[in-house]
Amino acid sequence: MIRFPKHIATVLTFATALSACSENKPTGSGPIVLGDSSMIVTETDKQQLTDLVADLTPTITPTADPDAPADTPANTQTAAATPPPPAQQETASGNGLRAAFKEVTISISGIEVKQAGNKNLQNANGAVYTLTGGKLNGARITVQGGTVTKVSQRYQSVVMVNTSSGDWPLDNLSITSRWDDLKGGNGSYTITGLDAGSLEYADANANTIRNAVERAARRRRMSRANMNDLMDDVRKVRSVNQKPLHGELRSAMWKIDGKDANGRLFSKQIRIDIPM
Repeated sequence: MIRFPKHIATVLTFATALSACSENKPTGSGPIVLGDSSMIVTETDKQQLTDLVADLTPTITPTADPDAPADTPANTQTAAATPPPPAQQETASGNGLRAAFKEVTISISGIEVKQAGNKNLQNANGAVYTLTGGKLNGARITVQGGTVTKVSQRYQSVVMVNTSSGDWPLDNLSITSRWDDLKGGNGSYTITGLDAGSLEYADANANTIRNAVERAARRRRMSRANMNDLMDDVRKVRSVNQKPLHGELRSAMWKIDGKDANGRLFSKQIRIDIPM
């Protein structure tokens, strides 16, 4: 009978047990191997793939052009290699707004504006301005270089509160109107409906008004004594038309739809904000 040393018998027993554990371990255990497709988990539930936060950035969606060629890598590289035309000064002093897009040029007379963002609009579908002079109501929109099919207008109004520190907009009492068509033709349209008597404002009760005023005061870090005085002023207010409240135009937007000189569809938007 062959006798094994005790330490050799111990080693053989441990090796046998280890082999049994290796054969019985579940599939997928052990270290993760880079490139191992069996370790990839794919989510198939669409509800789990949707964004949980809404996009708060305003976007301007161009009208689809069925005749436009599809983008290809070659087209993209060519466009990137072509230097853009020199930027043009889009703000005007006394001569109105002039937005020179690639397809058309849109002008609004009788106002003074300051443009926000990139002033080169050759590859843009919209532009944003701040009103610095003149009146929007009664001004004229003209379009050159294309055929206009429709000009639509919408606006945002806000309720203001008069305080010892000036007039403050109450953001909670702001509304945006629907799109309405402007009257005109031959590329010329008159802006109407933006006068104080035509604007619509948020409809709020006494409790909503007090909450909006208090929130505005806290956001501007108004002192406790001044806040108490302000809240006393609005304690009996039951409508946004009562003092110390009044409504104002906050911004206006126009959407111009039509075809350019080559017969391709375009949709451009112009927004003008009123400084508050």
